[in-house]
Formats: sequence, structure tokens, C-alpha cells
Amino acid sequence: GYEIDQSLRFEDGSAAYLNRTPSSASNRKTWTWSSWVKRGNLGTHQDIFIAGSNASGQLSAQFSWNSNNGITVYATVSGGSADYYLVTNATYRDTSSWYHLLLVLDTTQSTSSNRLKLYVNGEQVTSFSSETYPSSNYDSAVNNNVLHTVGRFSVVNANPLDGYLGEVNFIDGAAKAPADFGETGTYGEWKPIEYEGSYGTNGFYLNFATASDMGDDKSGNTNDWTENNIAATDQMLDSPTNNFAT
Repeated sequence: GYEIDQSLRFEDGSAAYLNRTPSSASNRKTWTWSSWVKRGNLGTHQDIFIAGSNASGQLSAQFSWNSNNGITVYATVSGGSADYYLVTNATYRDTSSWYHLLLVLDTTQSTSSNRLKLYVNGEQVTSFSSETYPSSNYDSAVNNNVLHTVGRFSVVNANPLDGYLGEVNFIDGAAKAPADFGETGTYGEWKPIEYEGSYGTNGFYLNFATASDMGDDKSGNTNDWTENNIAATDQMLDSPTNNFAT
């Protein structure tokens, strides 16, 4: 019976995004990103979560929809080869449903394929057209004290997200499992549950419940995000537990 009452709309023509730069670096080896996404426009590169700028030799990490409607997870320094790189064979083109996306990094694992895991609707994705995993004890750009953005590329207006984003949890310092964020419902559907764990120093929870402050961190930390080109009218009643026909 867990209910999500709202989501945040990202309209690609409005260049809507959130940004935050952590005051200090935290655990760059182990973290978890969980969010629900309802897609709008298809067939373009759309950035969901970015850390770093990929400019002037700075490390960048990207989590995106690609132009083939698959998912790309990517990290590199400008001009260098990828530190990790996953591109799904599966495509995600359903604009009427919510997808639960879970990305888990834990570079302390001895097996390379266990260092980076992607789950969609509770199921681990294992089929990739490109597949490169991070090295042992690799330090990602995520959780460094660099610019982080949600909804577009970091330093320029590029790759804007189009659709709705709901129930964003970021866990600093822990590798979580799908069962921490969702469960299988009566009809076999994947549905959200309340996350009840800790968040760590740079962790945050965005549920978009405050229309006047859509970047407000509800985790108990004060890791708030800055809204850009986002208005109170971008708070939507469409959510993973109250799915509207679109």
C-alpha cells in the first residue's frame, strides 16, 4: 500500500534540470541510484544523471537514455578510453508506463561484472552491445566534489531529459538491491515500496512533494538541489502508483 503522490516533469524544450555540487567528496567506490522514470519523447540521447564535466581532463560519469531508446552507463576522461561502458541491447519505448531504474556501483568487488549492475523493474540487465566494467577500487566521478546534474548534461544545455521522474533515492556508501526499493505485485508488476535504510553523507531523497522547492532533499540530510527552468506547475500527479493515460 505504499503511495507516491507526485513526480517532476522534465520538458526537453524548456531545458529543465536540477544541479548540485557536493561540498566534499564521499564514497566514490560504492553507491546506489534508484529512480522511477516515465518517458516522453523517444529517439534522442537524454541524460538522467551526470557527475563531472568531461572537460579539461575532468572525469565524467553518465547515466542516460540513448538515441536507440536503450540505456547507456558510461564514465571517461575527455579524450580517453571508457573507464566503464554499458549499452543495453534491450530498448525501452513504452511512454505509457513507469520504469524503475536501479544503478549500483561497488568497485570493491573482486569479480569485474559485480562492480557495476543495472536493473530495470527489479530484473538485472545482463545483455549488452558494449560491456566494459570498472577496475578494482575505481573512484567514480559520482560523489566527488564536482558538478552533478539531473535531467541534462552537466556544463552545457545538451541531452535534455523528456518525461517524468519520481521517487529518486541516492545511497552514498552502500550497494543496494531491487528489494530495497520495490516488490512484485499481485499481477506480476514491479511496484515501489518505501526505502527504509540510511543514506550516507552525500545521499539524498527527492520525492518532489514541495511544489515551491522541487529540489528539496527529504532524506534527513540537507543535500538540496537547485532547480533550473522548473516551475511549481511541473509537479505532476502522475506517479508510479497513480499512472495517468498520456
